Amino acid sequence: MFYKDLFARRLILITLFLRLAVLGYVLFLNPLGTALFTFPDSLNYTHPAHTLLEQGSLLEAYTNRPLTFRTPGYPVFLAIIWGVFGQSNAAVAFWQILLSTALIALSYQAARSFLSQTAARAAALLCAVSTVYWAYSFAYLSDVLFAFLITAYLLAALLYIQKPTMSFLLWASLLLTAAVFVRPVAYNMLFISLLLLILKHRKDGVKKIGKTAAALVLPFLLFTGAWQIRNWKQTGYAGFHSSAAYNLYYWNLDSVARAHHLPAQEGSRLLSQALPPDFNDWPLSQQDNWFKQQAQPMILKYWPEKLLRAPYWLAKTLFGGSYTQLSRLFFGRPLLTEEEFSYQLNKTGPIPAKHLRRLSDWLLLGLCLLQTLLTAGLAFAGACLIWKDKTKRNHLVFIGIYILYFWGISSTFFGAGGRYRAPFESALCVLGGAAAAALWNKLTRRKKPAR
Repeated sequence: MFYKDLFARRLILITLFLRLAVLGYVLFLNPLGTALFTFPDSLNYTHPAHTLLEQGSLLEAYTNRPLTFRTPGYPVFLAIIWGVFGQSNAAVAFWQILLSTALIALSYQAARSFLSQTAARAAALLCAVSTVYWAYSFAYLSDVLFAFLITAYLLAALLYIQKPTMSFLLWASLLLTAAVFVRPVAYNMLFISLLLLILKHRKDGVKKIGKTAAALVLPFLLFTGAWQIRNWKQTGYAGFHSSAAYNLYYWNLDSVARAHHLPAQEGSRLLSQALPPDFNDWPLSQQDNWFKQQAQPMILKYWPEKLLRAPYWLAKTLFGGSYTQLSRLFFGRPLLTEEEFSYQLNKTGPIPAKHLRRLSDWLLLGLCLLQTLLTAGLAFAGACLIWKDKTKRNHLVFIGIYILYFWGISSTFFGAGGRYRAPFESALCVLGGAAAAALWNKLTRRKKPAR
């Protein structure tokens, strides 16, 4: 266990101290203060948190209707913190720092479940220096909470692969359910996990398959189904969340803009202008159907272009170092207009050239790039090394599918960036730990004097 390892304990405590020191700097010295916590998406989380505390209901930010566009996990997280500590930005940052630091322990345990102690230490170290987890501990966004829950699910799944006990499977189901309530992008992991579970027990008989499948699926369906019943009763909308069809429609915004010879950012405006005049007054199910009807021909039309652009967006997520938020965090850059935010979050170029004006900017960007290159490179090397060990291939297959799912679903659109690496960054650290351990062992063997 990580708490029995002096190296891991010291790493966690040092990282926690440094992050709390940065929080102190933000609160008392950074000219932006806690204004840097706010992003364009933040109101979608903070408003329902406020209404839950004040009115006892989770309501949408712009319509004050019952919450369906976002899921309740992160707003409830905020409401609990504010309910106990008052509506304090510092309290939210403090708890998010605790969660991002706890990711170090989870990465250590995930690696240690099937790798050496050296590999687990290396995985923890890679997680501790992750620019993504540093940057978004200081943001009103769901990334850190989601990363914590989905990494805990990853750990439970790896423990089940190593030792198939029902308790690990139940924990995996509950943690995946909690993660889905924070970000529904994880929903498909249920079906992926179920398929892998069936394949694992394919030789154990129908009874064993049914028992394990029920343990994975039933807790998930119980809680997500309860939320869907709530949605249906309060809004007449029976889906889990109403943003899926919306995202499918706006997924094509960059291609639409390019077809009109406009900058990619203009695509959102063009698609919004195409909405029917009374669209916002329609029932949610009718809005969903309209979005899907409009999205389908666009997907068929633009898929070749999307396919050609996919490698770029994938690289943008994998190597995005969250430089923008870190520059605000450490350097206190001026408040950003909506246009500047759009540029920094959705820039089409490989680097934020218009914001690299000082040597310190370039140094920070270089450190961010170094961290992402190191983690990604080691992860690839680690995957190759683990594959050679037949006893660990099941672990690698699961981690690989986990990474590819979150990498792909978070990257193949215009807004791809380093922020969306948060769910699978810890998994990269686990694989990277294997390669770092092999390199360390090779170097230490060379230093030993010949007898």
